[in-house]
Amino acid sequence: MATRVDVARRAGVSPTTVSRVLNENGYVAADVRERVLQAIKELNYVPNRMARSLKMKRCGQFTCIISSLSNPFYHEVLLGIERAALERGYTFSLYNVTRDREAYMKLILEGFYDGLMVLTPYEVMNVVDLKELSRKIPVCIYKDRSSDFGLSHVQVNLYQAMRRNVEYLIELGHRDIAFLGEYDDHEENPRYAGYLDAMRDHGLVAGTPLVQLVPYLRDTMSAGYERTASMLDQGIRFTAIAASNDLLALGAIRALAERGIRVPRDVSVIGIDDVELARMSTPALTTARIPKADVGAKLVQLLLDQVEGVASGPRSVELQTELVVRESTGRVPLP
Repeated sequence: MATRVDVARRAGVSPTTVSRVLNENGYVAADVRERVLQAIKELNYVPNRMARSLKMKRCGQFTCIISSLSNPFYHEVLLGIERAALERGYTFSLYNVTRDREAYMKLILEGFYDGLMVLTPYEVMNVVDLKELSRKIPVCIYKDRSSDFGLSHVQVNLYQAMRRNVEYLIELGHRDIAFLGEYDDHEENPRYAGYLDAMRDHGLVAGTPLVQLVPYLRDTMSAGYERTASMLDQGIRFTAIAASNDLLALGAIRALAERGIRVPRDVSVIGIDDVELARMSTPALTTARIPKADVGAKLVQLLLDQVEGVASGPRSVELQTELVVRESTGRVPLP
């Protein structure tokens, strides 16, 4: 394998100059830098990452923790993370951690990396104190609830997304609007809060039996199917369903279709996220699009600003959603 000295000889420079080019540290004339990069390419030189890490006190890698790999929403966020990280010369390791894997979590935290990114902090907080951990290494999180962790974070205005979804259904004439979503805590769940406020502000009933809640991280297509089937079995009347994510909405559409209920002619269904399945379903799902790749890119920016000493304290980035009207919503059916 080629060494740094081999590269220096091929480029006609000193090994120190090669190091400056590799580490992007110190002045190197443009033509000299080009010769070094060409020599690296010709020799297929791969730097000794461990040695470079020890010298720079960085390893060029961070760790990303998630607790819901089955949800395609996070797949698209991870693609945004990967793209932004590679552009900055970083790679990342991905771990799936749940509250019952405390030993595994502790093993991860003993790893060698420059920072930690957490996509599902509420689950991870059951295992480790992220605020305390942030005093030792850079940490940033994705927030989809209202809790204040005192950490750099990216959040999406999910309250506004759900409120707008419900108000759109109301504009179409719907009054009996069911909610499918996680949690039962108004303060902790902006999507539920958006539903409640939109319904109450328009003088509509918002509560049992129209509210169908599922456990945290169980907001799957199966859950949407089961909750919708349960409402139908109980004879609960509704003309629209506002789901807190696309998977729940798609499961609801399946349950309705099996009972011969047409979407949107008989019942309208709307979601949040705009995952790929939402565009491919029949009917295509009306939803609130979250800029998932941007979430990933902003998380990388917040984390690396800490790693590189640019940020002096916790920072917050809020992203907005966009209503995407497709085929699953329509005017309320005539009696």
